[in-house]
Amino acid sequence: MDLKLPWRSRFKTDLPAQHSFQDGLVGAATDDGQWVLTSPNMTYVPQPVLDRVRVEVKSDGRYGIEDPIQWPQLFSSEYCHYALILRRPTDPKDHRQPIWWNLTKQDFIPIHGSAVSFLGTLAPGPRRQLERLVSSMSLKIASYVSQRGGPPTYINFCDLSMRAAMSCLTFPSTYRDICVQVVNVQRYWLEAEAYLEYMNSYRNRFLDTSTFNCPPPQPSDIFMGTYTADPVAAFKLFKAGIPVWLVRSPEAITSDIAIKEIVRLSYPTEIEAGYAGFGQLVYVGQVGERHHAALNRGGHTYMDIPKVFLSNTSDANANPNVTTSQPSHAISNPLTLPQPTPHASSSNQTGATRDFASSPNRTSGSKASSHKVVRPARSKIRDSHAPYNRNNRPSKVVPADLVVSQRDKFIEEDHPLFPPPIPVWTKALARVNRRVTTRGRMHYFVPEPALLAGPSSRPAKPRYFRNWLRGREPWMYIIMHPTFEQGPIHQQWWRDYLNHEKLDEAAQAATHTAKQKAEVLALFRAISTDVVTDAEHEDLEFYERPFPLDPLNQQRCQEVVWEVYEMGFRLELWALDKCIRPCPSLSLHARQAFEYERLDVISRVFGQPGTLRLQHLPTENQGLAALQLEDRIPALEAFRSILIQWPGAPPELRRSFSPNLPNRQVEQMEQLAVDFYLEQFYIHSSRPALVPHRIPI
Repeated sequence: MDLKLPWRSRFKTDLPAQHSFQDGLVGAATDDGQWVLTSPNMTYVPQPVLDRVRVEVKSDGRYGIEDPIQWPQLFSSEYCHYALILRRPTDPKDHRQPIWWNLTKQDFIPIHGSAVSFLGTLAPGPRRQLERLVSSMSLKIASYVSQRGGPPTYINFCDLSMRAAMSCLTFPSTYRDICVQVVNVQRYWLEAEAYLEYMNSYRNRFLDTSTFNCPPPQPSDIFMGTYTADPVAAFKLFKAGIPVWLVRSPEAITSDIAIKEIVRLSYPTEIEAGYAGFGQLVYVGQVGERHHAALNRGGHTYMDIPKVFLSNTSDANANPNVTTSQPSHAISNPLTLPQPTPHASSSNQTGATRDFASSPNRTSGSKASSHKVVRPARSKIRDSHAPYNRNNRPSKVVPADLVVSQRDKFIEEDHPLFPPPIPVWTKALARVNRRVTTRGRMHYFVPEPALLAGPSSRPAKPRYFRNWLRGREPWMYIIMHPTFEQGPIHQQWWRDYLNHEKLDEAAQAATHTAKQKAEVLALFRAISTDVVTDAEHEDLEFYERPFPLDPLNQQRCQEVVWEVYEMGFRLELWALDKCIRPCPSLSLHARQAFEYERLDVISRVFGQPGTLRLQHLPTENQGLAALQLEDRIPALEAFRSILIQWPGAPPELRRSFSPNLPNRQVEQMEQLAVDFYLEQFYIHSSRPALVPHRIPI
């Protein structure tokens, strides 16, 4: 055979009925003529994504032609199931159509009564359609996992990721972040469907050599398919009945090969190519396994949070989320918040100052960002000389700010704006052993309720409630998603924020207090870049109901303080579990699945699997706050399942809470669980925990 002849003149066109994987129903050359693609089981040839790629998030929240849920990709043994990702059904009435749906501005419902105008929620109609699909897929996954048994696998990661993204759509976010989370729901639904299809129907065909001599099954064009330059992989895919295209150089096309028809490449026509302000670079390097892993990891981040907090970096274009083709097992930390400057009133505090919620245990294997960060000015208050690292030395003295002359923080105050207490919790808080050695320090995820309500002997400050309600949604938006790594902030910062008159006021004085206040406002201004200018006359809302400031309504104030207690408790439980039970050193997907599983387990205490956020204000006391003991048992059992994994848990908690137990025994177990939690929180934070309360009704 003369190899000097064009490749189109070398092959046979008479395709035998029992053709091989090297033959082709169709064949096509790439635009540059360097490669020829043939398919033994498909009648078209998609434009291949080859060599090095630069992947960025497109304006629809996906990754364009390099995205496996949109276009065939290079085969990877780690992601075999990508070849079985579904194409969009041609029937417009197919119940799965929302999985390929694109978010529009009409599907975004802005929220009112907040400091920002850029937050909103997904419209109820589209959200319900996605919820139904997510629910049915989770049931399919649960059935598969129960039949298979064994340790968690990739399908568990897909399930947790899909449900976590779905829960994000319940709460206010920016339009772009809702767009991204909608795509995350769609992505992990498609991945889960493909994974189950592969494991249930195709895996044995792909791996079982005894079937290789049998005629291959007819492939279905409902699947995405894959292309490869590996003859062994192409052979297995062909024999399994999976759509496949074999990539070869023109010189590899010989007279032994039969190609029935030469066609033109098929190009994408409905895949978004524009960036429209997204522009987040997630991968640069060779196509293939690392490319797929980077896209899979990139789906967990929000679009707007890094933009907000990277505004203080020296390199505005630096993006620590970018994955290159160099191997890495670390999860980057895209956020670096300035740490609070110690306030003069707390200068006499002693003991360890490690903030466990921002320690390396928050994300196993994480690295510090490479960008420089503008830090607050150092306090003039210096610690005395210590030749050893204070962070590793436990405190043996009760921190001075825990028991002050005005108020003992371990004792529930009788305050007209406080919601009703839960006796088992307030009594346990009062008897926490404050002489025990503490190991760490923790600030506050939310304002301390007593700070928000003010002293019981004075009228409450409407300004405090106004500022909290205006900043509440954007703050929760930031703190509740996976990219937030810095943990809670100093209580004095909360005081300065709640007490300010205007978000854009500037502290002109050169005093330490003024400088600190400027730092505080800079932080909260970062989460309110699109503030309402006339904040004084803006109508405030709390759970879609007006919140009057003049005068303050006691019932409504109690509801706000109740939510602060509730969210503080939920976040502190989550943070303490991360401290006591850090994520083990596993693969990337295993670590992510571990953290989603943690969130799922903790959220079950509150009857909202997959999220710690409150979806609505309760109309009755439920969960840990239920009035009747038997009604508290499900929440107590979920709470017990967390505590029993901590070292030193009381042996009595090895027994499950059950309605069949005598009431007296349930009450004793409840008391043990509450005592143990509050003791562990104090040991690891050096302060009393925020405890749940009953909703004012």
